[in-house]
Amino acid sequence: MTLKTYIDSGAIECCLLGLATAEEQAMLEQMRYDYPELESEISVVAYRLEQAALDGAVPPPAEVWNQLSRRVHWEVMEEQQRGRRNRHQANYTVINLQEPPQHRYIQVSIWWRCIVIAMCVVMMALLASNIYFYRKYHEMEERLLRAYPASQLAPSTK
Repeated sequence: MTLKTYIDSGAIECCLLGLATAEEQAMLEQMRYDYPELESEISVVAYRLEQAALDGAVPPPAEVWNQLSRRVHWEVMEEQQRGRRNRHQANYTVINLQEPPQHRYIQVSIWWRCIVIAMCVVMMALLASNIYFYRKYHEMEERLLRAYPASQLAPSTK
């Protein structure tokens, strides 16, 4: 295969776009070895593909940039607050572009917590008073039965 027919076949474009099979990739490497001038053609094709991609590119909306810059700023501020910067390293900042982890819990207001605690205290107080008065009732019943036996309390049937 001559260099001209190989260039016209479109194999270079397939390889640069990642659409080539392993055999086509091996063929390109062999052609590079056989024809060193193929390197300049590969550079030209890569430049054309890049220009085609940039010509059809659509810029993202401004809101996307605003959200991205807020996230980046948040990560930088968080890292500075933690004091994790090592002063012995070079003066550069590593920015994590991942979203913060989503926690799976519900945040409850302090007032609701106070209300729940107060309700628990009231319920325990009611339970304690219930037990206390139940025992007092049984003590009173036992005293009454000792003072007045059951035979005296029963109506006589004559």
